[in-house]
Amino acid sequence: MSINRREIFTMAALSLGMALAQPALAQEWPARQPLRIIVPYPVGGNADTAARAIAEAVSANIKQSIIVDNRPGASSIIGTEVVARAPADGYTLGVVSDSHAINHAMAKMPKSADILGARVPYDAVRNFVPVAGMIQVPLVLVVNPKVAARNVKELVALSTKGTGMNFGTMGTGSPWFIHMHQLNNLTRGTFVDVPYKGLAPAATDLLAGQIDTMVMPVHYAQQHIRAGKLVALATLGAQRHPLLPDVPTLAEAGYPGLAISNYLFFVAPAGAPQQVIDRLSREINAALRLPAMREKMIASGDPYPSEPADLSARLLRDIDAYGAVIQATLK
Repeated sequence: MSINRREIFTMAALSLGMALAQPALAQEWPARQPLRIIVPYPVGGNADTAARAIAEAVSANIKQSIIVDNRPGASSIIGTEVVARAPADGYTLGVVSDSHAINHAMAKMPKSADILGARVPYDAVRNFVPVAGMIQVPLVLVVNPKVAARNVKELVALSTKGTGMNFGTMGTGSPWFIHMHQLNNLTRGTFVDVPYKGLAPAATDLLAGQIDTMVMPVHYAQQHIRAGKLVALATLGAQRHPLLPDVPTLAEAGYPGLAISNYLFFVAPAGAPQQVIDRLSREINAALRLPAMREKMIASGDPYPSEPADLSARLLRDIDAYGAVIQATLK
């Protein structure tokens, strides 16, 4: 079959048009429509509050509306699936947390859907691309004041007597569940998991003395600690936290080897235009570095600007680390 000169020119023009189409789409972004941020957690929580603060700052810079869409449920799987199935055009972002890595590791376990409340219908690594950081949530180990422990070693000693210490968590497979078992392994204490459907009901029972101890976000716990309603034993980060400068770290309390915090970050569907991902990463991280942002997030966590490559590496590390704990505790 022969091809004449006109057909050659026609094919060349089509190829050139296709080559230019992707940059053109990226260049017109975000003029075509508002952006959407899927938050897989309820309205009013720390993820929602932080997402709205960041959306306001970024929206003003890119001159386009940003809609925050809350899709809570099933250990964040419901909302995250919406992101995975969204068009990869740079107009949909999602918020994920430690649960993103945990759900990925849990999916390999028998009956994981029963524990998580849903099947995990996506791959945390292949179906998403990290965009930027969001917040880091420092943690503190607290007890009800009626518990006769004022440091971690005293709490561990009490836990090994009788039936152990009741430890509130957000349910099997949650980051709090993982952290409880990490503390168990580190301290060789005996902490009994009491699962709840959220931080608020667990905190209510801890304040009432229905459970003995739990790990809480520093920003959430500080008001109760200052009011004398909870006693802080140790923070779980590598350094002391500015909001609780008198509270030692786990290492300072005699238990080195574990430094953890929860974190949340932004992702987009895999295949989103690289130019758009780069722009969003710059815009979000710039917003997180604004002095006013720390004040807006005072009840949510610490601003956590981070690059996509760093987030990818952290996600892979967490999948391995959380997976090891899950394999050891859920058989």
